[in-house]
This record gives sequence, C-alpha cells and structure tokens, in this order.
Amino acid sequence: MTEQAAPPSAVQAPAPPKPAVYDPPDIPGKGPTDWGGGWKWGLISPLILIALAVAIRVYQAWAVFPWGLDSSTTQFFWMWRMLVVAFLLGVGIFTVVWWRWILNTGRQLPERFSRREEVRRIAVFWGLIGATSVNLYIEASFWPNEDGAFHQTLVRDTAFTVAHIPMFYLFFPLGVTLAVGTYLYGRTRIPAVYGADKGFPWSFFLLISATVTEVAQVAMNEWGHSVNLGNAGAEEFFAVWFHWPFVLYGWLAGGIFALWGETILRLYQIEDEEAADARDTAPVQPPTAAPV
Repeated sequence: MTEQAAPPSAVQAPAPPKPAVYDPPDIPGKGPTDWGGGWKWGLISPLILIALAVAIRVYQAWAVFPWGLDSSTTQFFWMWRMLVVAFLLGVGIFTVVWWRWILNTGRQLPERFSRREEVRRIAVFWGLIGATSVNLYIEASFWPNEDGAFHQTLVRDTAFTVAHIPMFYLFFPLGVTLAVGTYLYGRTRIPAVYGADKGFPWSFFLLISATVTEVAQVAMNEWGHSVNLGNAGAEEFFAVWFHWPFVLYGWLAGGIFALWGETILRLYQIEDEEAADARDTAPVQPPTAAPV
C-alpha cells in the first residue's frame, strides 16, 4: 500500500489562541465599587460641575449690578459678552479632548476582560450618568429660576443677559458633551450592553435628542427675545411662544433613567454567571452511606 499525503489545502490550520482575559490588579481602596475606584469620577465630576456653577453665581453677585445691566457699555462687552466666547471655547476644547481620549483608549483596550473589570466600568458609567444628571439639573432648574426672577425685575436691552449666558452657552452645550461622551464610554467599555452588535439604544437616542434640542432651542429663544425687545414690558409675554420646546426637552431627557435599568440588568447577569461558575468549580462531595 502506498500512503497518500493529504493536499496542503486540506490540512486544518490550528485555531489562533484566544487573547488572555484582562483583570486589573486588586489595589485596596480602588476596587470596582470602592469610593477611590469605580465610584471616583461619580464623586469628582458632579463636584466640579457644582463648583463651576457656584463660581459663576458668585461672579454674578459681584459684577451684575455695576456692569451687567446696560449692554451698551464697554464693561458689559468685556465682562459678559466675552464670557460667551470663553464658555463656548472652553466647552469646545474639553469636548474634543475628552471624546478623542475615549475613542483612542477604547481601541487599545483588551478584547476580553474579567467580570470584576466590567463591574468597575459600569460603576464609572453610572458616575457619568450622575454627572449628566447634575448638569441637567443645573441647566434646567437653577439657571431658569434665576432667569425668571432676573427678568421680572428689569427691562432687558439684550438677549445676552447675565442669566442666559451661563445657562445657554456653558451648561446647555456641556449637556451634549456629557451625553454623547457617556454613550462613547459605554460603546467602547461595556460591549455586552452597548456594543456595535446591539445597535443604537433608544435610551441614548432620547437623552442625546434632549440635549441637542436644548442647544437648538437657544437660537430660537434668543431670536424670540430679540425681536420683541421693543415691546418693553410685553416682551416676556410675546416671547413665551418661543419657550414651549423646553417642555419637549424635559420629556426626552427621561431616557436617562433607562441607562440605569439597562446596566442593572447586566449586573444581574454577571451575578448569575459568577454563581454558575462557583457551582461548576465546587468540589464534588462523595455520597454518604445510607443509615443502616
């Protein structure tokens, strides 16, 4: 008998080895759910936003009455109109740097990672949701309340008022930055929930639509105030027509609650997987003899 060698095409190439599972070192105090670990930015980022809002409010208290009531003055131009430029540039630079960092580092992350690492990423994700929620409160509650009180006590001579400037040109665009950045983080770090194969989630569609609606509404709102400035006391009455989309924003922003729900379900799945692994690796107990 002659032995016939199999053709090279029929030889099955060995399967490439799976990449190792990434599991970060266990550092005391910096675990997945420790305050210095996964929850760190959930504490730091809201504090930064609150400190920013407080600093602006202190600036208003100091500068509004001497230099913030007459838009025709040089002081108003430098102390308030230029603040619009500073806010927009600051948000724009932060947005580019942060989004670029998320995407660049996301490409370098290991494909496989431990459940402990996934829990840490979900904790960071929740921190970003918390920061977005704080920003939404600041932009939609604190500043509008100040805005209403401010405009009931004077007749404005410009749409770029001291109440509108931080609300419309800092915290509104910052809401878009945080909402989209939170999605990019989930897309690159939590593939089991927001991976490419999952499609684009409705929760983020609603939240991002809310923040974009707010920014688009600014243009219509400021235009509505500007064209009615000549109506003096009636200006607020006529401009009310240009405020109703803010209600739509509130409804759309409700999508943020679904983000917690989606990741909570993933945590339950991780818990079930851990329990299943514990059962599979548990030592088999020898059968006990039946009593005589």
